[in-house]
Amino acid sequence: MLSLNFYGGVNEIGGNKVLLEEGETALFFDFGTSFARRYLYFEEYLKPRASAGLLDLLEMELLPPLRGIYRDDIAGNALWRRFESFPLYGELTIDGVLLSHAHIDHSGYISFLRQDIPIYSTAMSAFIAKAMQDSGKGDFEKEVCYSIPKEEVGGVIQAAFWQKCPAQQRPFRVLDSQGLTPEALKF
Repeated sequence: MLSLNFYGGVNEIGGNKVLLEEGETALFFDFGTSFARRYLYFEEYLKPRASAGLLDLLEMELLPPLRGIYRDDIAGNALWRRFESFPLYGELTIDGVLLSHAHIDHSGYISFLRQDIPIYSTAMSAFIAKAMQDSGKGDFEKEVCYSIPKEEVGGVIQAAFWQKCPAQQRPFRVLDSQGLTPEALKF
């Protein structure tokens, strides 16, 4: 039987994070930024601390405390001990994210998910997400299509040296790929 759990997007604009589970399969429908909740704490010049990894976003309840779905380079074991007593805390394995479209309120927090979690989308949504990332400011909150690996040095999370750790492409599974050129599919 299909079950739905809403981790965002209920009675708010954005923040869509709907977990669809059927048997052994688990998919998120979107994994977006909640505009109203985010702007309670952050604004254009006041952002979550990249050096704190997921801490600010979990503490402000902008991300659900679900161990197992986030990038290891920005969430270590010590972080999870802090959130084990939270009501929504749990351990989860997901098979992917079904992205409805590339607006930030639907795609914005894909940046924090593990790099091996595939994103299922249309070609247009994938191209728009990549164009937004390529043309925007470098920011760990906007690493939807590819990410810059981070490493912890002296308790501070920072970008790894690019020579040692080049950007990592996230696997997009384009659902309407028929007719696309090989260059477009390679994106």
